[in-house]
Amino acid sequence: MSSVSNASQTGSKKKLSFIVRDEQEPSHRSAVSAMQYDAQHGRLFTGGSDTIIRTWSVPQHKVCFRIFFADFPKNGFDVQYFFLSRSFYLQDAFSARGGVRSPGKNSPVQYQGSLEQHTDWVNDMILCGNGKILISASNDTTVKAWSIERDNKHGYLDCFRSHKDYVSCLAYAPNVEKVVSASFDRNIFVYDINANFKTVNNLLGCKDSIYSLATTPNLSLILGSGTEKLIRIFDPRTNEKPMKMRGHTDNVRALVVNDDGTRALSAGSDATIRLWDIGSQRCISTCIAHQEGVWTLQVDSSFSTVYSAGKDRWVLKTPVNELPKSQLLFQEEAPVKKLLLSEKENPSSIWVGTWKSHIKRWSLRSSAQLSIGGDDEGPTSSSHYSTSTPAPSSPPVSVSLRVRDQKPQQTTPELVIPGAASINKHKTLNDKRHVLTRDTDENVALYDVLAAKKVKDYGKRSFDEVFDENSKTIFIPSWFVVDSKSGMLQITLDELDVFSSWLSTKDAGFDDNDRETKVNYGGMMLRSLFERWPPCKAACMEAGEMDEVQKATSHFFSLPEHTPFIVCEGNGRPLFRLLVGDAGKEFEANELSQVVPPWVIDAIERSQLPKFNKMPFYLLPHPSTNPKQPKKDRLSATEMLQVKKVMEHVYDKVLSNSDGLVCNFFFKFCYFDLFSASSIPISQIHTKIEMYCNEQKLEPEMDLRTVKHFFWKQSGELLLYYKPIKN
Repeated sequence: MSSVSNASQTGSKKKLSFIVRDEQEPSHRSAVSAMQYDAQHGRLFTGGSDTIIRTWSVPQHKVCFRIFFADFPKNGFDVQYFFLSRSFYLQDAFSARGGVRSPGKNSPVQYQGSLEQHTDWVNDMILCGNGKILISASNDTTVKAWSIERDNKHGYLDCFRSHKDYVSCLAYAPNVEKVVSASFDRNIFVYDINANFKTVNNLLGCKDSIYSLATTPNLSLILGSGTEKLIRIFDPRTNEKPMKMRGHTDNVRALVVNDDGTRALSAGSDATIRLWDIGSQRCISTCIAHQEGVWTLQVDSSFSTVYSAGKDRWVLKTPVNELPKSQLLFQEEAPVKKLLLSEKENPSSIWVGTWKSHIKRWSLRSSAQLSIGGDDEGPTSSSHYSTSTPAPSSPPVSVSLRVRDQKPQQTTPELVIPGAASINKHKTLNDKRHVLTRDTDENVALYDVLAAKKVKDYGKRSFDEVFDENSKTIFIPSWFVVDSKSGMLQITLDELDVFSSWLSTKDAGFDDNDRETKVNYGGMMLRSLFERWPPCKAACMEAGEMDEVQKATSHFFSLPEHTPFIVCEGNGRPLFRLLVGDAGKEFEANELSQVVPPWVIDAIERSQLPKFNKMPFYLLPHPSTNPKQPKKDRLSATEMLQVKKVMEHVYDKVLSNSDGLVCNFFFKFCYFDLFSASSIPISQIHTKIEMYCNEQKLEPEMDLRTVKHFFWKQSGELLLYYKPIKN
């Protein structure tokens, strides 16, 4: 698989990630920012923040006439008379009955399948190769190619790793079968589809991150822009220094160009849409109808009408040759990330993706219903943009109509593809095993990181209240990082922290009576992730049950086989993605062997885990005992040492005989000889002595790191005070 072909150059600093999710994810979990529609086969492709590209079967638009016999002339049916004197309407067969249709058992839209190889947000995609290939771009720094078959047997073809930062946008030149990609790394690359996606050009000149891209059908021009606020025009045939068009005052978020490369439209975070004359490199008209940033544009095939949307949630229709005359088609419920016309010629509807997970299709017919004679509220679909340049006296900025005062032409979409709730808040419990979440539907749930699954639903309850219910007074070092930007939980393991969580089997909930046996959460997690990987299975068989590392990780869970598992560079750039259940397959196992980090090999093949951390502290008599000259000696022990062990030592060694306190205490703690010979059962030690930290009485079952975290709460070494109980 090409995704790991250059892994050797990444060095040893690598991380592991896995995603906690359902086996089937048929609905988007977060924002939808990329869409493509295959009108020939009635297929919609959608992608966004949850990293998954989904395929939908969408019914073709059909002409449905509402004709009533009362409209017929009595002398027979005069077609010309009927068309001229009666309005009739174009409607979808399924929307002619009215109402919104959502995917379901009897829905016209059906989920077909998913394409899963990206590991971060999908920003853009295009259909090419006569509709047989889908190209996608992602924040994971890659461009990926997919084979799109009509029978839905889609396949992953290739991965292009030319970029080193987020790949933000794509463009397509169908006449020459070339694909263009642009990135935050300021590079623009051109790929030849017919030459096995070979990179044929690298256009340089952009000085900052690129957000928008456009090209002509024959690749005669490429336009790119972004945070520079200016538009650069490249000629890929000559690779000469790009031309510049200035005018925007903020990031340029969308670009479109007409087929002959003479006119271009741009939209930006400055809330403007600008029309450019490419020959003279100047702005010839500006639309200021939007109130906030404009993020997406669509134009019809004749370059006569532009559809725009963005942060203000308005979707506007504007004649290109009369930019001041914008019409408010409808208003979305969230900022709009992507618009997509259902067809370029005479478009009848438009798909909309927003910050929310729902996908909607809106009719482009006015609420007054479109007559056969044309649209009285704007240019007809057959009108063309005049290429004449305005007179020099014409102002470049035109005053737009007040869109805020217009009534939306549509109030209800004709079709909705519902999305699923996404996690928008999370917090790790003190046990460093469970994560509490809240989603966009206000539902609270509890996830078990070690088992990679949801373990409890709390419904619509207070997040903080449920967190307090599940909190324990125990401190365990953090050993993973949680991220929910995809709408699902993603857990990341780093070699600096992954092995820091040593705790007893009792504190881990595996054995209520065993405080002596220690487990390591990070080591358990690695065994779970690599359980099916042949080298891990062989190492476990050779080590035997009595091996120290095997004992420390023996309580690991078998993860769901559908769990996505990612090996990435230290900066998060992915190297390889597979499902946990596929790690035992020959091809995947070999590929995984090429990228697995050394610290994973040490743990699961060589049975090497770091030892327990030591913690220095001081032991002093409590001030209430009025000590004459309290001796402050520095001691050291494992951070998991329980308070009752310290109490036992004080009772047997300090109170009965103060000689040799420091030497004896230090020696025994360093070698984990926890004073088995006591004159009183350790379960009763709390009846003889009390321990304090910052005037807080300590529970005997606490360990030293919990005391330091919850009661000491300051820098410097821990101070513990003992106080005998008078009988």
